Amino acid sequence: MKHRDRMQPEGVGEAKKKSHKHLQYLLDGHEQILLHIKELNHWWSELDERGLPKYGEMGTRVEGLRDLLSKHFHDEEQEGYFKPLMDESPGFCIMVPDFQKKHKEFLMRLDDFGARLKQSEPPFQNWNEALQELQRLLAELRVHENEEIQHVREAFEKAAPDQSK
Repeated sequence: MKHRDRMQPEGVGEAKKKSHKHLQYLLDGHEQILLHIKELNHWWSELDERGLPKYGEMGTRVEGLRDLLSKHFHDEEQEGYFKPLMDESPGFCIMVPDFQKKHKEFLMRLDDFGARLKQSEPPFQNWNEALQELQRLLAELRVHENEEIQHVREAFEKAAPDQSK
């Protein structure tokens, strides 16, 4: 695979290396978020098995996820998955969806959920109702993040010339 860089004009291989490094940084952010969600689910399940709801602590843990997502979303919006492609092909930006609005809405919903968990009298019928709301939020987050990853793959496939010919 290294031989491809030698066949390209000087600087192109370096741009691709930067692009891959940049993408790896954002994908590492995804991994960090997934790990946090896994730990959140594990903690919640343990409390559920013991019948020990801890709404306030759960609110704090949801805030931790929110902070992690906020940083990740900010990184996406500032540099974006597509920045290296747009630097090489400025016309490409027409294909890039605007996820900023979705990010803001999702963070607001997490803020609201976390605040309700931390109320002295949480407005949930029971622990399971709060869990179901969290699971819905996490399912929507997975769909959103998968959409972004799919757009990145499609973008790079369209932008990268087919080297197999």
